[in-house]
Amino acid sequence: MPGLSIVSPPFAAALIFLALGGWALWRRLRRTRRGRQVTAATGVGAVVLTIAAALTLANSYFSYLPQVRDVTNVVSEERNWPDYAVVAALPVAAAHRKWPNGVVVHLDVPDRGSGFGNSTALVWLPPQYFTHPAERFPVVYLFHGSPGVPGDWFRGGQAAQSAGMLADRGHPVIIVSPRMSHGWLDDPECVNGIHEKVESHLLDDVFPAVDGTLRTIADRTGRTLGGMSAGGYCALNLGLRHRDLVSSIIDMSGFTAPTHTGGMAVLFGPPAPAQVATVRANSPGSYAATLPPGPPMRIWMDAGNEDKEVLEEMTPVAAELKADGLQVDFRVRPGAHTFYVWAPALRQALPWTQGLPAGTETFDASVPGPAAVPVAHVTSR
Repeated sequence: MPGLSIVSPPFAAALIFLALGGWALWRRLRRTRRGRQVTAATGVGAVVLTIAAALTLANSYFSYLPQVRDVTNVVSEERNWPDYAVVAALPVAAAHRKWPNGVVVHLDVPDRGSGFGNSTALVWLPPQYFTHPAERFPVVYLFHGSPGVPGDWFRGGQAAQSAGMLADRGHPVIIVSPRMSHGWLDDPECVNGIHEKVESHLLDDVFPAVDGTLRTIADRTGRTLGGMSAGGYCALNLGLRHRDLVSSIIDMSGFTAPTHTGGMAVLFGPPAPAQVATVRANSPGSYAATLPPGPPMRIWMDAGNEDKEVLEEMTPVAAELKADGLQVDFRVRPGAHTFYVWAPALRQALPWTQGLPAGTETFDASVPGPAAVPVAHVTSR
């Protein structure tokens, strides 16, 4: 049951069938003299099944929670993953026996002055973290979207499976998915806004916590920033603005300027010349063509062919970054703004960030979707 797919068409069809049957039974009971309690219970059941069917259809589109165990992880607030302190306390041999394929852990991230507050990150440790206790590893930071939480990358994003494939090829990396907003529905855009100092949180809290606790390659050569949707914009913007700290970027379906439902005044404060300058300084679409010379950087940009607005913004920026002398690989694959695009994109991009040929775009076979269709390689350098 925990590994059962809940995004398959038959599962959604079964729920819809049961919901329709529930409503039909409720209408029939209303015409009879059966007890009110039976009729009411049938109506409640029909409502529950209808809501479940609607949620399943939405989940089938986005592949947000692919399996039953992913739903239970959300319900348990993701605490089914152990704390890093517990794992670190075990002898490395014992840890490897317990988690031969790697393990996802919680890592405490204290506020070191950013003002963001204390938080936690989800970290995937490769098997080699236990079999090679003297080795240090590169880190790939994966940012969630909005709405979103770090666990999204280990459910719909299949980050552990993709990183496991890379570890099997002898190129292990540590995956870190930090909390980039205070709440699931927040949209701070990974900037230092008036409400949440997310950029400072990453630089002043997350990086030191990861490098100070884990065996990482603690310089730019060992850091990749990646993300999808708002997290993709975050990776591109912060990666380009901090090339002294980051060597590669994975931008999946990210816009090229900050967006916010309430507008830039809600994000950065009341309109003023300073706000205009701040918005431009955080808009790769505005500054990509005028980037100053800097360290070499590898940038993977990826989006679904149905994601028209995103593609309209990403396409010229990819060309501008390439003209700046950066190494850009821009890919368009079948799909929309969903994990059916982002999971296979990550599976291809991870090896590429480590200097290897791009990996396979194959998605988990238990999760149907368009990911098996060939990917268009738009531009590469």
